[in-house]
Amino acid sequence: MKNRSGKYFIRLLLFCLLIGSIPVIVVGIASYYMSSSIVQDKVNERSMDALQQTQLRVEQILKTIDHSVTQYISSPLVVNAMSLPYAAEHYQIYNEMYQSMVRSQTFELTISNMTIVNLNGQWGIDNNNIFTFDDLKNLDQLLRYEQLPSFSAWVTNKDDRSPSISLVKKIPLNSLKANGLAIVTIAESELSRLLKEGNQSGTVLVLDNGYELLSEGGAARGQLSLDPLIPELKRNKESTTQFDVSLDGDETSIIARQSSYNRWTYVSAISIKDMTKDSRSIGWVTLAACLLMILSTCGLALFGSRSFYQPIRQLVSAIAAKPDDPQAVETKDEFALIGARLQSMLQKEDKLSAQVAGKIREMRPFFVLKLIRGEEKNSQLPAKLKEYGYPDDWQWHAVLAIQIDFLDQSNYREEDRDLLLFAIANIAAELIPSHERLDPVFTEQSLITLVGGSEKREETEYKSWLFDRVELVQKAVGQYLSLPISIGISRPRQRLIDAPASCEEALEALRYRIRSGPGSILFIDDVRPGDSIAGVFPHRVAKELCDAVKLADWTRSKELLDQCMALIFGEQADWRQYQMSLIRLYTMLMELMQSNSMLHEPPDGSAFSSDQELFHQILGLQSQETIRTWFYDTVIVPLMNRIEQQRKSHAKQISDQVLQMIDQGFETELTLEACAAKLNYHPNHLGPLFSRETGISFSECLQQYRLQMAKKWLVETDMKIGDIAERLTYTNPQNFIRFFRKMENMTPGQYRQQHVGQ
Repeated sequence: MKNRSGKYFIRLLLFCLLIGSIPVIVVGIASYYMSSSIVQDKVNERSMDALQQTQLRVEQILKTIDHSVTQYISSPLVVNAMSLPYAAEHYQIYNEMYQSMVRSQTFELTISNMTIVNLNGQWGIDNNNIFTFDDLKNLDQLLRYEQLPSFSAWVTNKDDRSPSISLVKKIPLNSLKANGLAIVTIAESELSRLLKEGNQSGTVLVLDNGYELLSEGGAARGQLSLDPLIPELKRNKESTTQFDVSLDGDETSIIARQSSYNRWTYVSAISIKDMTKDSRSIGWVTLAACLLMILSTCGLALFGSRSFYQPIRQLVSAIAAKPDDPQAVETKDEFALIGARLQSMLQKEDKLSAQVAGKIREMRPFFVLKLIRGEEKNSQLPAKLKEYGYPDDWQWHAVLAIQIDFLDQSNYREEDRDLLLFAIANIAAELIPSHERLDPVFTEQSLITLVGGSEKREETEYKSWLFDRVELVQKAVGQYLSLPISIGISRPRQRLIDAPASCEEALEALRYRIRSGPGSILFIDDVRPGDSIAGVFPHRVAKELCDAVKLADWTRSKELLDQCMALIFGEQADWRQYQMSLIRLYTMLMELMQSNSMLHEPPDGSAFSSDQELFHQILGLQSQETIRTWFYDTVIVPLMNRIEQQRKSHAKQISDQVLQMIDQGFETELTLEACAAKLNYHPNHLGPLFSRETGISFSECLQQYRLQMAKKWLVETDMKIGDIAERLTYTNPQNFIRFFRKMENMTPGQYRQQHVGQ
């Protein structure tokens, strides 16, 4: 461990040295470069000012020369002389022109020569004499000036012996056809002398509009190669520019200004090495200061490393003190050992945190369920809200109760209800922000969501806020699940401990869905009636419905059931009164069943077999349409089917008794009244009943039976026709014969003859 301590002590020491030295080195380098940059900027700024002053001084002299020459050639003396030929009689004029020309040459720059040329008269005057074109050696050069495109221009004379610049003006001014020329020549050395004035360092160059060198002045006069400079100047179109370029292997700072007067370019070239000469001394001072600070840092690093390493030494000793820990033996350095131990501890912590988080997620719905059941204490609520990650700054809350309206008209089955409620809970959790709700919980067939906020609102604002959220959930469920849901909303309350009362109100609001129908959003204040109504049961219509059912009148029964439902739900009553009215209507129908002796023989379907199941079904009905359908399909239709079945059975029994009476008494004066008297029925009731059951009337049935007996006797016996008519209670045989012929299209005798042989 001693070796390890030495190794890490050296690493710690080196680290401290780097921490202390790197900033010092960085600051030193940065300060040196910043000082060099500042010095260079100052030199550039000073050079820019000097170049500007030089440009202004040169241009001022050039403009003065230009102005004086313009005044001179604009004088009537010169203008008139341009029309004169070369002759002795004009000598006085020539002399006056010469004197005037000499007087006009009072400039700071020494003018080498000033020449006035008469192109038409082919003569001229300069500083020395009066001449003719024949006397000139440079006549071609003078004549080329005539071809200049402008009325006034500065041109360069590239003569190796005496380079110069000339101002050429056409006479008269602003004339398309020049009669003469005024040429002012300035030696390049004069311009160079002017450039040297006020320039302390570097070289100043003047280039013409074609970037040809006109003049230069400074320490490096004639030593600079301008080949790399010209392309850079041509690329920079600004009137003032600054850039660095390598001239003859030396990095040079270039400042250029282009004149708007004659398009000349004034260039200041200063070697960067010369510019930073002053900053080198700053660099040496900075280096010395940095070395001193680094030495101080080394001393502090040595002292600090020993102090910092002491806790590490103790920690490693404590970790490696366990002989049964294989990790301490296998690990070859202290920090790896410490890291492995910390990693193991963090893994255990993460595992425990994940387990705790999982338990908390599982406990969150349980906490909400206990809250709405009233099993939580008000004093513990803030701590538990914080523990489960719920907002604890709510100023109000309300409860949303969500129920599925129906599944029988959807693509789902009843077994899917729990899964659908879970899907609805996920949709609500996605659409309502987590800081505005608690976790949804399930109670029986309802989804309960507790919502709230930290801002107090007006009553209308509460309703608007709640309606926006529940409408969003309802639309999303309809869109993604194609399922109708209704939502009950409680009153907003301030204390969260009152959540049980809010939950009861939300569930109670849902019970009024029986009045508004499926897909409803019900606020408890909107649906709960203000004043209780004494009764909403339609006695008369219910009695008429029972009568219609008793008569098995299908159409009338359906109409009266619709009227009964409309009257029950037409009143703004309490939902309990609706349920009592429905139970009362069912009780009346059951009494009808008992009155028809069907108490122990229920109709098809076991809906009547269990009162507990019956009331559970009635209380579970959620809309007027489902209630109407349930009453009609489950109660009325089976009841009327049973009544019709019973009536048919009873009618058949009565008809069989009447047929038996006909069989036994067809040889007597048997009448419907006699049969009705024996059966204790009124003839007006027995006749239609017999006709419905047999399809013929009593008299027709009796005649048919007597006819069959007559036909039998005619074929099987030798009885006389008169005896047969007498036995069949015919007072006159002719009446019997007429009846027989009417029924069989032949007389009794003919019938006997026809059938005896067969």
